[in-house]
Amino acid sequence: MAMVVAEQKNVYDIPDGSPEPSLVTPSFDYAAIGQGGTPLIIDNGSGKCRAGWATESDPRLEFDSIVAKYRNRKVGSDLLLLVGTDVHSDPMAKSSIRSGFDNGVVTNFDVMENILDYVFTMLGCEEDSVNQPIVMTETVCNPYTSRKHMSELLFECYNAPSVAYGIDSVWSYYKNIGTFSTDGLVFGSGNVNSHVIPIYDSRAHTEYCKRLNIGALSMEEYLLKLLQLKYPNFPMKITEWQSEQLISNFAYIAEDFDKELGCYLTTADSLADKDIVVQFPFPMPSLDERTEEEIQKATERRREQAKKMQEMAAKKRQEKLETRAKELEELLELRSSKAVVDADNFAARLDDLGFADEQELDEAISNAQNIINRAQNKELGLEPEEKEDPVFPLVNMPDEELTDEQRQEKRKQVFLKASHDARERTKVEKEKERVRLEELAKQDEEQRLNHFDEWLANLQAQRNGVISRMEDRRLRRKELNDRRSHASQMRMRNIADLAANETATPSSKRRRRGDQDDDFGAEDDDWNIYRDISKEEEAEEDEEDEAELDKYNKQLEKYAPDYLESLDREARAKIENTTMYRFTEGCQPAILEKPAAPQKLDNTTIVARAAREYQLHLNVERIRVPEIVFRPSLIGIDQAGLVETIDGIVKQTKRLSLVNNIFVTGGGFSQVSGILKRLEKDVLSIAPVSTPITIRRAADPLRDAWRGAAQWSIKEPEAFKSGSISRQDYLEYGGEYLREHGASNKHYSIPSTKSSPGTA
Repeated sequence: MAMVVAEQKNVYDIPDGSPEPSLVTPSFDYAAIGQGGTPLIIDNGSGKCRAGWATESDPRLEFDSIVAKYRNRKVGSDLLLLVGTDVHSDPMAKSSIRSGFDNGVVTNFDVMENILDYVFTMLGCEEDSVNQPIVMTETVCNPYTSRKHMSELLFECYNAPSVAYGIDSVWSYYKNIGTFSTDGLVFGSGNVNSHVIPIYDSRAHTEYCKRLNIGALSMEEYLLKLLQLKYPNFPMKITEWQSEQLISNFAYIAEDFDKELGCYLTTADSLADKDIVVQFPFPMPSLDERTEEEIQKATERRREQAKKMQEMAAKKRQEKLETRAKELEELLELRSSKAVVDADNFAARLDDLGFADEQELDEAISNAQNIINRAQNKELGLEPEEKEDPVFPLVNMPDEELTDEQRQEKRKQVFLKASHDARERTKVEKEKERVRLEELAKQDEEQRLNHFDEWLANLQAQRNGVISRMEDRRLRRKELNDRRSHASQMRMRNIADLAANETATPSSKRRRRGDQDDDFGAEDDDWNIYRDISKEEEAEEDEEDEAELDKYNKQLEKYAPDYLESLDREARAKIENTTMYRFTEGCQPAILEKPAAPQKLDNTTIVARAAREYQLHLNVERIRVPEIVFRPSLIGIDQAGLVETIDGIVKQTKRLSLVNNIFVTGGGFSQVSGILKRLEKDVLSIAPVSTPITIRRAADPLRDAWRGAAQWSIKEPEAFKSGSISRQDYLEYGGEYLREHGASNKHYSIPSTKSSPGTA
């Protein structure tokens, strides 16, 4: 695989996949840190899980919330378990990857148990129980069933002394603001969905919370759909990880989406500035890496080799000629010895050399003499003497005057005479055609020399006529390939009628209209035959027009090269000015499939063209993908956007002070650049005049939830103690029970079921 070598503007080389995961080493200080009841903080997100001690500034563990259970026959028959980024270390584990979350809610507690085992093991817990209080995040308005099973897992399986549940985005708010006393509006964007939570009266009010069913995964999926629609024939598969990288690196939220979208269509400069070329790895084409000097040397070597081969061939011909001459001398000596030796001795010598009689010897002498004469004439450059026309004396004689042998010879002469006459007619036709072509070439040359402009216009018209015929044939071929088109149906009917007429016997009556029951064309095999017939006819026409077009192009290349280049410039401009090309190929020059002017491609151009097949252009997608948080209808979700949701919460709570402190956090839209300015602009448009508006983002949108939970558990011990569910609370009130605090969900008591009349 190779990356692009040609220098281009705004090029981003994207790797095949995510980098190799770093090995996580277990901790061995669990006993030391755990003494004194240090809280264990677990940010249990659907995308990432972070865990560590509350006394530290950063989490000890951070891994993907996924698990893989599988069997590897090469290792053994037992089940293997991989957690987090380790699942990518074995290709066999990818098909077994499972998550414990469904739409942001923990539902698979087998997977959750594996994740917690991994957390406690990597933190150094070797005992059967966890002796530290746990602080764990949960989703907004977490269903009681999910909390019940989570509490059951922590208290029954791990014997945890207590657990405090809270909302991750609210704890991120606490980390950055430092208190829950300040009113604010939290926009927490996660992996699957996003929430807008009002905070006032020193706590989060989830009863007024609103959820948006879009998150980071929504952006990744939407980008993949847009790219698949934009590049349906892209040679590589774009992975979800690559989509995530493209969003995090290049997506941004436009301050005015409609205005900026219009700039892409009106000005090419705006498109060039915003266009990002994403270069995927591509196979390096075969190149000629030789220098001009090396090419010249190779050409000289080929010439020397050709010269040596010619010399060797001439030498072989000379040796063969000398051998023939010796054979001729021997035959002539044998022929002259007839006058010296007796007949029996002469016949014996003939038999020894393989001759049946003296006539065969004379024929061999004549053939050898002719071969030697032709070879000598070729060496001297002399034209061969023309042969006399053959004579066929028996052709015109009646068969009654001939013997049986003469009749047989006559039939042979008739065949030879017909072949001779056909060859003579062909020679005459060829000569006439040669004379005609020479005359046309002479007239063409005279017109070119005396009336160049008229000659050039005529040549261009002839070339355009050939192109027009080829284009008409292409359109006709497209129509004929359509099984439902009128043209293909009529041609199929004509073929069927022709086949029926050819197979009809002379004695059969002519079929009347309406009596035809031929069903040719009803089956797919009939259409295959029809297509084969069409291809054979079209192939011959295409070859003739291609040859004629090539002839015209060579003439124009020789006498009017600027014309062909102007045609290519017009063709490229016609393609480049289309909106679709600008969005798919950016501002790069178009590559013509069949350029009129001949092109000589160097290695740099060849590599650049190979690289373009593996390039994506991000332009309008950069603002369109994150815009879904303000316009969910772009991805088909019938839901209000972020600004409308904020406006609804403010009106419902009747607390305008919430917009004074809008806080953005989480691993989804909060990381997209431009969201603060866009929120400030849109909220300003719905708020009363002179309303102070402050928009801020978390210092670290990904880890501030964990840090906020750790800070809250240390700095506010009373709130931590009163907001934690003890084992006694679990046993008394059940797993659904929740102690409220500033960052928690609201707890609603489950109404008891009244006894029906008549029950004990």
